[in-house]
Amino acid sequence: MKLLTLNTHSLSEKNESEKLQTIANFILKNDIDVIALQEVNQTMDKKAVAAPTTYVGSDTLKEDNFALFLSHLLGNTYQWNWIGVKVGYDRFDEGVAIFTKHRILESENTRLTHTDDYSYWKKRNALGVHIDNGKQDFWVYTAHLGWWNDDEEPFIDQWQVLNKQAQKSSLVYLAGDFNAPDELKDQSYDKVRADGWYDTRDLSAFVRGRYSAEGKIDGWEKSMQMRIDYIFINRAEKVKTHKVVFDGHEEDVVSDHYGIYMEDEQ
Repeated sequence: MKLLTLNTHSLSEKNESEKLQTIANFILKNDIDVIALQEVNQTMDKKAVAAPTTYVGSDTLKEDNFALFLSHLLGNTYQWNWIGVKVGYDRFDEGVAIFTKHRILESENTRLTHTDDYSYWKKRNALGVHIDNGKQDFWVYTAHLGWWNDDEEPFIDQWQVLNKQAQKSSLVYLAGDFNAPDELKDQSYDKVRADGWYDTRDLSAFVRGRYSAEGKIDGWEKSMQMRIDYIFINRAEKVKTHKVVFDGHEEDVVSDHYGIYMEDEQ
């Protein structure tokens, strides 16, 4: 099974259409099974449009929805869901999305924060989809979590909600922007690991790259190199490949985050 996660920083990038095409080309070239995306935006005051048949969600799509554009570039061959989570930068419906070339059995929209105020920038939700690939069923969650030391919406509270929601009897992947540098001991990353989740980078036979963000990004203005985007799994499965992608080496940079690509033996 091939899985890609990426914080897209969408509708905020220069040369947006070229970067969107780069993402689509990578997905199609590598025949990726599941794509988990964060900061998937649409402009709030744009016109609402009819959803394609591949969309399994219920949230209203606007004409510049980034996931909708991606769906078209993928030839409308992937089923997908998108949820709006909060107002971003005073003009976006900022959300998360999951695409899969397999069948989505069901979806979950889970609020992770104490606040349910859509206009508040600290609001967080996770999207989970239950997927059947013809051989087995599994769950994938995509989330964009907050910071460990936030005084209002700390990571630990958000994580406890997500961890509880993701306790399934089947295989589960957690993918996304966790805002959890692994070098900060006894904080977010260590908590996820202590709760029984495996870092697929540690399980992989082949690893390329480490950091998923470099330079100044929102919330980490003083940081330069960080590993904050992950794919976790609830079992110690055999992983073939774990790579940092869209980092300017084999693929062009498409966001203020790099992507994480993983292939396991499922």
